[in-house]
Amino acid sequence: MYNYFYQEQNIENRRQNKYALVAYLPIELDKIITPIREKYDPLYDHIASHVTVVFPFETDRSLNELAGLISYETSIEMEFNFKLGSIIDFYPIAPVICWEVKKDERLTSLYYRLYARLGLTLPFKDYRPHVTVAREISHHRVLLVKENIVPYLPDEKFVSHSLDLITPLAENKWVSVRTFPLLKIETD
Repeated sequence: MYNYFYQEQNIENRRQNKYALVAYLPIELDKIITPIREKYDPLYDHIASHVTVVFPFETDRSLNELAGLISYETSIEMEFNFKLGSIIDFYPIAPVICWEVKKDERLTSLYYRLYARLGLTLPFKDYRPHVTVAREISHHRVLLVKENIVPYLPDEKFVSHSLDLITPLAENKWVSVRTFPLLKIETD
């Protein structure tokens, strides 16, 4: 009886943990964007360059339970061919400038399925995948910063072979706690 009581208390009082699901940029693209992020993104050293699939959320689910739910959706997914294009911004809604990821129906579908599977409220009804380049830029400096960034970010492509579940640790640095491999694209 006492054992059951303490198990129930632990479940009810389980600490909320923060997570996100991302596709990291390959090192060669991270090297292109890191000097720009160092200059314009105060959070550049908290996480490597990435495309967010599930935005940061808090949950009291165990890591294994969470990984199982994510794996259910990602285990049937093929690798993603990301195409990076122009610079976009989210002003006036958010002080963020980004490297645009071209729309991909499979990625958008995964975004909606993961939010449903995890029981999370959608943060954005219109999912616009991107790589954050600058943030906390004042409204009157947006055009100036975008003009400074554009010459350094060419159209690029990369294949994401996996997605990573990340969490913040000491000093709010985000690290991967689970990697979800994607099915290899068959080529002739």
